[in-house]
Amino acid sequence: MKNLTIADRSLEWLLASATDAMLIVDKQGQIVLANPALERLFGYEHGALAGKTLETLIPERFRQEHTGLRSHYIGHPRPRAMGAGMELFAVRKDGSEFMVEVSLSPLQSSDMQPVVMATIYDISARKQAERALQDSERRMRAVFETAVDAIITIDERGIMERVNPAAERMFGYSEAEVCGKNVSMLMPSPHREQHDGYLAHYAQTGEKRVIGKGREVEGLRRDGSVFPMDLAVAEMEIGGRRMFTGLVRDITERKQAEAQGREMQARLRELAAHQEKIKEHERTRIAQEIHDELGGLLTGMKAYVNVLIERAGAQSDPLLGEVQGLTQEAIDTVRRVITDLRPSVLDQLGVWAALEWYAEQVQQRTGLRCVCDIAPELSDLAVDAERSTMLFRIAQEALTNVVRHAQATEVRVSAARDGGAVLLTVKDNGKGIDKTRLLDKESWGILGMHERTRGFGGELTITGTPGQGTLLQLRLPLEAHHD
Repeated sequence: MKNLTIADRSLEWLLASATDAMLIVDKQGQIVLANPALERLFGYEHGALAGKTLETLIPERFRQEHTGLRSHYIGHPRPRAMGAGMELFAVRKDGSEFMVEVSLSPLQSSDMQPVVMATIYDISARKQAERALQDSERRMRAVFETAVDAIITIDERGIMERVNPAAERMFGYSEAEVCGKNVSMLMPSPHREQHDGYLAHYAQTGEKRVIGKGREVEGLRRDGSVFPMDLAVAEMEIGGRRMFTGLVRDITERKQAEAQGREMQARLRELAAHQEKIKEHERTRIAQEIHDELGGLLTGMKAYVNVLIERAGAQSDPLLGEVQGLTQEAIDTVRRVITDLRPSVLDQLGVWAALEWYAEQVQQRTGLRCVCDIAPELSDLAVDAERSTMLFRIAQEALTNVVRHAQATEVRVSAARDGGAVLLTVKDNGKGIDKTRLLDKESWGILGMHERTRGFGGELTITGTPGQGTLLQLRLPLEAHHD
């Protein structure tokens, strides 16, 4: 670049109109001219810098070194950036420092004396932004490197670009071994063969199946073992490129715990079903013993009292009449207890007749209008003893709850065919069951009904509407039965 020779007045006009901070120094390092933009940048009044040395604008700790550098530049002038590769600092009039970039251009004054024009750029904001970006990158790198979950970054073709240490441990590959390869290598069949097609489909249609959602998938380790994992995929754009980040969590232990929990629940249900069988057998035994022993004794006592009354005739003691009444009440009580324990009609005539009989008994004992409606198509349906008992006990528990809690005047029990199942319904017109009672885990009657139902693969729902009553519906599959 050739040295320029221009009039001092023209040079002053050019600098004054410039928006960048600019100054001119002579070969002794004195400021010959400083434009308004520079004076504003450094906090000086107009003309205050004229005659001062350039080192006035440099922090004191750098001034001595700068004097030598300035002299060397005057001896070897050429256009260049000052302090290339270094961090340069300037100081304002108030003593505050800030980072700058400086461009130097050699000139000649009108009297042919060498001068230097410097353009100064305040880069504080840019440096602050760069430091913030570097800090953010360091934090992100720390998260990436120390995350417990595996993190895998791929491009829109499915090529892996980064994997964190957790992913290396999870899949058994080092980052160098997988970067540049398709992420499908970490998937078992058939997911491996489908993955590229999914990416292509997404690129064409924008239809998201995994992106932005979490789902359970399977991963393939280096040793060939397959394991369950939670996968969440996020989409981002970096430098105009579409990228995807997968967050992977190994859920093997969780799945094992869930399987163990399901197995434990199944065992508990088997135990509950076994206990119910034992209870039913015990109820039957006790009912039979009461019928045979206590029932026989009471029947005998009643017969003796009747004989005594007949023999005494008109001279009969009134107490015998009272004993006769009490004996009959005792016999009625025993029959009721036997019925509650195990109604004989259930074993003799089947569950449908037992439901009709029990509804009639509830109506007689409580005064509650109890209607039982058994669909005709069920008359020829044979139900095994265990399921018959289950249906009867749930209806019995439901009617007991209506009598005790519903404050109803009417209850309807109905049974009908519902596809491949029996639908048993108990509906009353009472106050309606409270939702808190439905959620109460200590409501053993309701819990017992649910457990009985699950044991046979059925579905039980109980709903209540305030002032309109409660509805219980039991749906029992019939696969194990025949017409």
